[in-house]
Amino acid sequence: MKNLQFDRPIAFIDLETTGLSLSSDRIVELTILKIHPDGTEDFRSVRINPEIPIPTAATNIHGITNEDVADEPKFRQYASSLRHFLDGCDIGGFSVKRFDLPLLEAEFRRAGVEFSRQGRRILDAQVIYHKLEPRDLVAAYRKYCGKELENGHTSEVDARAAAEVLECQLDVHPVCSGA
Repeated sequence: MKNLQFDRPIAFIDLETTGLSLSSDRIVELTILKIHPDGTEDFRSVRINPEIPIPTAATNIHGITNEDVADEPKFRQYASSLRHFLDGCDIGGFSVKRFDLPLLEAEFRRAGVEFSRQGRRILDAQVIYHKLEPRDLVAAYRKYCGKELENGHTSEVDARAAAEVLECQLDVHPVCSGA
């Protein structure tokens, strides 16, 4: 991480899950890439029996089936060692603030293992990406129509701009015309 100065390890976390609900879905695969300030790395990746069925829609995304995790340990069996692995680390990832970290915290709570983000820096590449590469009507209009949106955020201008964006998108991506 040559462009980032840090004095404690950063644990980059990614989860594959049964779905997107922070309250009811479960982790089926967890990877933590711990990068130390000296550039050395530690790595931990585990498959987890979520104790609930993995919906087909989730399997279609990550490829993990119920059969793949049927004989794997449950999260509570990993919880203490995972918390220990994360001790003293800041947290990094992509969408880690909105998804991975809250779901991981929920799993720790269910397992009865204390884990806190307090005192940790959270480095979320998605937050930076969305700040630098906005995903809104103004950005879409600029990208697809090649011009700036004047008087945006009035309903008429926005409705017309949305129609123009769609027309330009279909010019660029004709395969989407059936969408």
